[in-house]
Amino acid sequence: MPIRITGGDLRGWMVPSPPSMKTRPTGSRTREALFNILQSVDGFRMLDLFAGSGIMGIEALSRGAAHVVAVEMVHSQAHLLLQGYKALSLEKKLTLYEKNALTLEKEDLCAEGGFDLIYADPPFKDMEYPDLRSFWQWLNPNGVAVFEAPSRNLPAWVKEASDAGLVQVRRYGESSLVICRSK
Repeated sequence: MPIRITGGDLRGWMVPSPPSMKTRPTGSRTREALFNILQSVDGFRMLDLFAGSGIMGIEALSRGAAHVVAVEMVHSQAHLLLQGYKALSLEKKLTLYEKNALTLEKEDLCAEGGFDLIYADPPFKDMEYPDLRSFWQWLNPNGVAVFEAPSRNLPAWVKEASDAGLVQVRRYGESSLVICRSK
């Protein structure tokens, strides 16, 4: 079933949905909430980790982001993601890496500068939720990192970062958004 873009210039357009249940695209309610929290992504350079369907990057471009670097290690999924961007004539605003997001090196992706928005939605039903704090260093000043995590089983590092005031956690049903803003 296709995924509907919820806002911006491409609102209402559809993106191909992955046929597998292993990929669970971020729900429309969570996407809308995130972009309401961010308020504006005009001109943003975005890193979309565990990109899956690519809907988060497409939403960002629809709402004014300048460029998306998407990372998806499953070849068939990366191919479907690219098809979605091409169908919307957004492929020139996409850099796609078929790699494991957890093995990326900062130098490989930050050669043109850091990111204004980093979004990660790891497949937490199939694996232990990874510690993604190292990606905070990839943010530009005033950048935002948002990680989608399981509401019922927040990782210990998220709880620690929340207690220390480093992140906000907002719950949207089964998923929570872990939000970290750089200084």
